[in-house]
Amino acid sequence: MLLYAAKIKMSPGCTDSLCCQDIESIYLEGLNSKTFHLRETVHALLKYDPKTVAVKNKEIFILEAATSPKGDQYVRTANCPKKIDPLLSLPRL
Repeated sequence: MLLYAAKIKMSPGCTDSLCCQDIESIYLEGLNSKTFHLRETVHALLKYDPKTVAVKNKEIFILEAATSPKGDQYVRTANCPKKIDPLLSLPRL
């Protein structure tokens, strides 16, 4: 089952950031579920079951779990061909 990232919530003070590490939570839509999940939770899901979350725009972009050099867990678009990650183009709350 593929879940879709539909919205993002940025960390306090990072509302205009263009860095995936500044995402606080991601709104996921699935079969019967529509709710926000902390980025660490989505990271753990993708580590356990890769290729299960995508950004749906004009194209579908699969998300991947990533870890910063400081050890922070976050989520980004896998093999992103664009300058700005499609995940960051989602509506923000």
